Formats: sequence, structure tokens, C-alpha cells
Amino acid sequence: MMIPTRMAWLTVLFGLALGGCSNQSSDTPGATLESRPNILLILGDDMGVETLSSYDLGNMTPTTAALDDLARQGVQFNNFWSQPVCSPTRATIMTGRYGFRTGVGRPISAGGPAPEPPAKPAWAPYEVSGTGGGMGFGGVGGMALSYGLPGNEFTLPRALKSGAGPAYATAAIGKWHLGDTENGWTEHPKLAGFDHYEAVLRGIDSYFSWNKVVDGDYVGTTLYAATDRVDAAGEWIGDRGDSPWFMWLGFTLPHTPLHLPPEELWQSDYSELDPTADPTENPLPYFHAMIEAMDSEIGRLLASIDPAVLDNTYVIFLGDNGTPSATVTEPFQPGRAKGSVYQGGVNVPLIVKGPRVASGRSSDALINSTDLYATILEMAGLDVDEATPSGVTLDSISFLPDLLEPDSQSRRQWVYADVFFGNFAGVEGADYAMRDERYKLLRRDGVLEFYDLMTDPFEHINLLDGTLSEPQEERYQWLQAQVTALRGSE
Repeated sequence: MMIPTRMAWLTVLFGLALGGCSNQSSDTPGATLESRPNILLILGDDMGVETLSSYDLGNMTPTTAALDDLARQGVQFNNFWSQPVCSPTRATIMTGRYGFRTGVGRPISAGGPAPEPPAKPAWAPYEVSGTGGGMGFGGVGGMALSYGLPGNEFTLPRALKSGAGPAYATAAIGKWHLGDTENGWTEHPKLAGFDHYEAVLRGIDSYFSWNKVVDGDYVGTTLYAATDRVDAAGEWIGDRGDSPWFMWLGFTLPHTPLHLPPEELWQSDYSELDPTADPTENPLPYFHAMIEAMDSEIGRLLASIDPAVLDNTYVIFLGDNGTPSATVTEPFQPGRAKGSVYQGGVNVPLIVKGPRVASGRSSDALINSTDLYATILEMAGLDVDEATPSGVTLDSISFLPDLLEPDSQSRRQWVYADVFFGNFAGVEGADYAMRDERYKLLRRDGVLEFYDLMTDPFEHINLLDGTLSEPQEERYQWLQAQVTALRGSE
């Protein structure tokens, strides 16, 4: 199945990708077995809510026609929390479980050997080598390595194979970052339950010369990485026919290495940028150009899907963690961005459209990255408890009702995120955060902080520096009790 070329796609209005989608109705929140919907999960890498104009958090945003259209056609969540870094967020989606249960608290740095990628083409723009491999944040206390998702964890693609009716075909395309030599390395996506995968096992050090693993075998390529992802995704989706499918599409954009993407993927004018210059000396415009390139390729993929198929497809877009300090913009702050449990590290985009999903709405419901697990299963018409083995503690709450009725009351009283080194050995000393509808408690380097997100949404005033009012003291104690109970649970 051929999908449109990049140039052909850019001659089409982005709105056509989604404009024909209908809000099909049914009497039940989940899918019927006769017409199980498809599910397309798209992850952007390193982008907080301030990077998209649809969130209206400043005037320094790139042009993102496809994602703007997705927001107009679906529901945008304002209070979605990922984990502070990439591998933990991916692990929570795959398992519906927090990092302190799986041991995945930092980007995975333990992995096997890989061949050298092809020579980088002479025409390719300058990239700073060694900045895109996803090796993590170093380490402390002898706990530098972070290991992969344990092989005994039950996963989302396995759950999608359960139940009556036609089983879901599953594919993982793009960034994986959950494997190591202990859990299968190049075979890990398959062992986790995917039928097909074209995976980038960590990150890439060049978008123009890189390796992927296709069903266990390394393949080197010089095709621009985002274009390769969409070519592979479109071909696989086109081959599914009438069978229901689930796709995990993980872009590495806009993660480093910063670079000037191919001009045909720009949506703004970046002609003044020098492709041979060091992007780290003026990082923001390169970062924005990379987001635009990802958005252009998302639009191309959606335009390639048969309208009838797209009508029966949930499209879920999210960021895997906040923006890096080098490219974060107001209202967030460098040092309180990616890698931290402040809002700039965990408050990321989540936009969903699909059958029966409300159109052009936003929701303030509290949603966590763990919740994708239960939500996707409910989208597929599966009972989460029946699809998940007994004895598995889930932290996942379906937000499908919030998609159908965005003004409904949040199903969560709080959301939680944490980050730690050294797998289970690092859990006790983790940085963590928990918020309710108004207040946020966090621990950073062992020190507690407390914020009123209603009056101080971007965490400038630590209430613990003063005297708490009686209502503040009550919520402070309540959040402490919730954190203690959660982190002490099995």
C-alpha cells in the first residue's frame, strides 16, 4: 500500500486528514465485537503543553496544523501527567502500573551491541553527535544503570489479544526504549506482545543515518527518521483490511539531536537558519522546526488512511515528558522541565479523537499516563479486569467517559509521577509528585514542596515557606497520606 509522498501531502489541506471523521454512536462506551475500532497511539518525544498553540500558553509555538486539527475534532486534556522522562512513561502505558512497581524510573541505559549506522549523507544538516541516544541522565550513588521493563510484566498488546471476537493485530513503529539484554533486547517488542515491530531500541544520534530493528534484525537507513516511521506505519495499516488493529507509533522528534529538518516538512519559514551551524547555539527555532516536521508527517499518515477506516479509529496523541531545559519556554522554567516532577516535566499534551468522542472540547480531568492502558482496552470493548491476570496491581483508570462527556467529573482524586535511578534500588529515594484538583505536593532531592495550582499554576510560590491556612494544611496532610499509602502498596 502506497501512502502519499511528503510533497503530495503538503499540497493537501491538513484539515482533510480529519475533517471527514464522523462521531459514530453506539449504546455502550466500549466497542462492539462486530465493529471493534482501531487504535493509533502516537507519541511525541520531549514536548510539554507549552509547545502546542492549542493549549494557549504563550506565543512561542510552532505551526502544527495536523495536531491543531486533531484538537478541533476531539478532546484536549489540560491536566494530563506523563512521567518526567521517556522510558518510565512508556512503561506506564504498556503496563498500567507506576514505575515503583516495574522498576523503570529513568531512561533505560543498559542495552546490547548494535552495528554502526550507514554513513551520514554529505548533504545532511549538522547534528551534535552523542545527544540523541537516550542514554539517560547519568547516575548517583552507584546506581547509574537503568534496566528495561521486566519480562514478567503483563502488557497492553497481550491484553488486546484476550476476549471474544477478532483479535487485534498489533505493531510498534519507532522509538521503543524499554528493552535491554535481560529482557530480550532486539526481541523485546515481540516478547512484549507485538506482532510486528520496526523499533528504535533507544534513541538515534542522527536523523539522517540510523538503525532500526525490524522483527529482530538490524536495518540501517539514511531516510529521514520521521518519514521512515510514517512510511512503515502507513504500509502496515493499509495491509490490515477489515481486521481491528492497534499501533504504537513512537516518534523521536523533537528529541535531540537538534537539526534543521527537510524543507518540505516545514510549516513556517526557517530559511534564515543555517543547516551547517551548531543548533545548540540557537536551539529554539530548530526545535520548533522539528515539531513541525513531526506534525507534517502525522498529517500525511492520517491523510493516507481510508476515510471509513479513520472514522472507526481512535487517534491518541501525547508527549512522553516535558520539554528539555534548553528549549522550554514560558510559562515553564529551565531546571524545572524534562526530568523534574514540576509541571514543566510532567504536564504534557494529550489529544484524542475517535468514534463517539466529543468534538472540539477540552477537559480539566486529572489523567495519568498509566490510564492509557485501561482506556485503550475499554476502547477495544474489553473488560480491564478480565483482560489482565489476577494478582496484577493496576494503577490505571479508564478516561473513556471523559472523552464521551468532557464536562463529567474527573474519575481520579489525584495523579502521581516519580523519577529515580537504579531501578527498584532507587525507589525509596525517588523524586515524586502528587496533585489533586487544586494542590500539588512534591519531593525533590528529599525536600517537600507544596503548591496551590489554582492561584500559582506554574509553581513559583512554595507554600511551605510560609504558614499554611487550615484548608491548605488539610490538603497537605491528605496528599501526604495518599502518597504514603500509594508508595507502600503492593
